[in-house]
Amino acid sequence: MLVSMHSKKSREEIAKVIREHGYRATPQRLAIYDALHKSGSHPTAQEVHQTVLERDPSVSLATVYKTLQLFVELGLAREMGFRDQIHYDPEVEYHVHLVCTSCGKIEDLHIDELESFISQIEDETEFEITGQRFDMYGLCSDCKREKRDISPPSLA
Repeated sequence: MLVSMHSKKSREEIAKVIREHGYRATPQRLAIYDALHKSGSHPTAQEVHQTVLERDPSVSLATVYKTLQLFVELGLAREMGFRDQIHYDPEVEYHVHLVCTSCGKIEDLHIDELESFISQIEDETEFEITGQRFDMYGLCSDCKREKRDISPPSLA
């Protein structure tokens, strides 16, 4: 069964995780977490920064970079390289990335069976999986439609 979803922890849950690791849950860190999720996709640090600036113009790009790195270390986000840029994935549960090779759009796809597939790999190989990244490349629906719209007319 295919499920497309995006889970976001509450500000209280995020603050708790940050504090449990000995860091302060500052308003800037919480605003950066909100901006990461607000994007609805896999933003770059610059994109997160632009979103945060709408709320708090005092947050620097350096603060955003440092905070995103902290989120990666704490397991609150994942860092991914696509198209020579670092993107941040706020979704840390097992899922598949659908990457459009035309426009660069990245969509998350949750598949119920993925977790059992990973468990099966661990059981059969005695290999402890500590992370994963499943990327599927192709054309998103918009680019597929656009490609159809610009195809040359038939000469028949």
